[in-house]
Amino acid sequence: MLQLRLVNENGYTVTVPGYETVVTVSDELADATEEFLLGEPAEADAAFWRQVAREHAEALGGKETINGRNALAKVGYHNARDYRVQRTQL
Repeated sequence: MLQLRLVNENGYTVTVPGYETVVTVSDELADATEEFLLGEPAEADAAFWRQVAREHAEALGGKETINGRNALAKVGYHNARDYRVQRTQL
């Protein structure tokens, strides 16, 4: 048995409403489950954090201020391709 945990680019466990992001599966199902976790749940979490970053940038003045432009430049840091699945043998 393996425990699979979806983690973001910073190594933190991802929590997405409507999805289990920490699951225990048999060895046979691990690869398929990992592929699923890196799909829709990872993309939903990354999209949420991109939206948070956009709102933060707008609160700092958006394109009109240096701080706003710097914050907008960081929106792309939230990318589901940087997420990974940690495997723990149980």
